[in-house]
Amino acid sequence: MNRLRPYPPSLALLLAVFVHFCLQPLAGAPERKTSTETRLVLSWEYDDNVFEDHSGKVDGGSGSTSLFSRLRLSYPASITQIDYQLGYKAHHRLSDADSLTAGDVLVQRIVADSERRISPGWTAGAGGEVKLRNIYRKNELNLLSEEGYVRGSGRLYARTAAGNLGRLTLSYRYSFCNFETFHNFDYSSHSPALQLSRRLAANLVGTAGYSYARRGYERLINIPDGSGGLAQVDRQQRDNFHQFELNAAWSRGLLLSFSWALQRNLSNNYGFSYWNNRFSLLFTDRLPLGFFLNAYLFFEIKRYSDRVAQPILVEIITEENDNNGAILKLSRDITKSLEASLTASLYRNESSIRELNFHKSLVNFGLTCRF
Repeated sequence: MNRLRPYPPSLALLLAVFVHFCLQPLAGAPERKTSTETRLVLSWEYDDNVFEDHSGKVDGGSGSTSLFSRLRLSYPASITQIDYQLGYKAHHRLSDADSLTAGDVLVQRIVADSERRISPGWTAGAGGEVKLRNIYRKNELNLLSEEGYVRGSGRLYARTAAGNLGRLTLSYRYSFCNFETFHNFDYSSHSPALQLSRRLAANLVGTAGYSYARRGYERLINIPDGSGGLAQVDRQQRDNFHQFELNAAWSRGLLLSFSWALQRNLSNNYGFSYWNNRFSLLFTDRLPLGFFLNAYLFFEIKRYSDRVAQPILVEIITEENDNNGAILKLSRDITKSLEASLTASLYRNESSIRELNFHKSLVNFGLTCRF
């Protein structure tokens, strides 16, 4: 079980602002509309490389169940939405040896967001998210991807019309991540951002944005020792992350969205500075016979600025380490409240360090029941 630490003061302040946004409309706007949504998902998945090994693959299956609930409160001048998700994933035992046992995962996640008009030209909002990940029947190899953690974030934002330029959004986010045992990978970050969205044509919307994140880790840094190696010094890692992003979305019965992000990370820890180009393409469309298609392609081209001879694990958990992939999902309603889906996924992680390269293919069959 994760040893949860007290929330940082910055997050507590953001949560207080969010509570203010949620409760203030109750006194001045009694005409509230409430809606709820609940989904239960049961699925089975085949994985051809459970341990994400670059040489010998071990395949296996897993069953999972998840519950998603949403509460939406609508007032004349504000909207508040709260989502809760609970999921459990159990792997089939891959071997009699404990060293080849994939850990079972329990995930809890709550997301809340509230937005309201504060003047004829301005809309403001506040939100937050907390996610807890626990691992049971843990792998004896003590992989970082097999670790539990608690992560959270809080956000403040404001939107306004920017004349002929479009709609401008200003935001600030505070986030943190605390691992169960590897506390030297814990971090917190502060991130201001701005985004400009504009309708370019009847069915085309374009978005441009810039964000900056100052992330502080608990781990100590390494610097060159002058003889080709690295020496550890008594200073903590501090990263300055810059991102410029462009997005274009076209919709006319179907949806086609393309995004590109240029990222630059500057770190005082040798080997952690890099340039990165990230691309993604999303396509959705309704097919004949009641089928619905979702296709998602993403890849990145990352180049590290420092040359190192020894492996440095820049990415620390599996869900953040899949930098190239394609996902194809086909779904269809069986009844008004029951949906079946088939999803095929292909991931290809590439690195200058051979031990971090792997290929992974997944096939998932799921049933979703809506209440």
